[in-house]
Amino acid sequence: MKIQSILSMAPLRVSFLGGGTDIPTFYTKSKGYVVSVAINKYVYVHVKRHDPLFQERYRISYSEVEHTNSRDSINNAIVKGCLELLDIDEPIQISTSADLPANSGLGSSSSFAVALLNALHALKNEEASSVQLAEEASSVEIGLLGSPIGKQDQYAAAFGGLNLFEFATDGSVKIEPVNLPTFKVNDLLDKSIMIWTGRSRNANLVLSDQADKAVLNHEHLIELTNLAQDFKSKLLEKDVDWTTLGPLIKKGWNLKQSFSTKIVTDEVTTITGKLDSLGCVGYKLLGAGGGGFVLGVFGSKYEEIQTELKDWHTFKPSLDSQGARIVSVS
Repeated sequence: MKIQSILSMAPLRVSFLGGGTDIPTFYTKSKGYVVSVAINKYVYVHVKRHDPLFQERYRISYSEVEHTNSRDSINNAIVKGCLELLDIDEPIQISTSADLPANSGLGSSSSFAVALLNALHALKNEEASSVQLAEEASSVEIGLLGSPIGKQDQYAAAFGGLNLFEFATDGSVKIEPVNLPTFKVNDLLDKSIMIWTGRSRNANLVLSDQADKAVLNHEHLIELTNLAQDFKSKLLEKDVDWTTLGPLIKKGWNLKQSFSTKIVTDEVTTITGKLDSLGCVGYKLLGAGGGGFVLGVFGSKYEEIQTELKDWHTFKPSLDSQGARIVSVS
């Protein structure tokens, strides 16, 4: 029976340390290391074959709606790139939604690419591995589209879980799962909070600025790789908590601020000032910078944190251990 409809999903991620060392301008010279966790917030993609009775060949629904008869005229670059990569050129309908706003520092574009590729493979009766999905999404975003991004987001979305990713100088990626019980990871995450700055941003603008300064920032990026590896080691220590891990995150954030003047905004400074007043042991702006979510971590569980941060939208993340998956097939 020919598959007609696929629903796919992939998680967003929180990157603790090492962001920026997964970009080719760095890891082709020195190994990159990133520690990140996939969280229970998702990008969803629905793909279905489009009946010839419809006037258009392609119907693409995201923040906009596209109707077109040519694959080449699709405006959504990720959709167009994924269709080209898998050589799909038939009437098709693609729609997407997400639990959180796009351009918020949680890797949503890569989660979209991974979820879409997984659905398209399933539509072709193919099963793609996590490595294949991550590499194909990277090929689309970095190779075909030339985005100045790294490879951590695609791998986090494809694999799920809490991991140390090593980016070798030849472009290969090694995945080292941090083997903590799910309840321990969620206990840590329960003592963290995500704070929305109220501003989405185009990561490419910030990342392009950082890429232009890659040579100047190289030694600081080396420091970030060391912090990421230290963070992973401390995660495996007995009775680990944020009082040990938080200062590493804060040190990484201080390094990151030196990479570009486009990273920090007044809103971010206001939020981090508030976190300092609440006894936060570590914080950072997630993603490239310029807006999105701030992560704050605490040494103990504070029930009153969200009340103290009532001027902002906040939530507490939980672990996603599955990564990209197909939800339904019909």
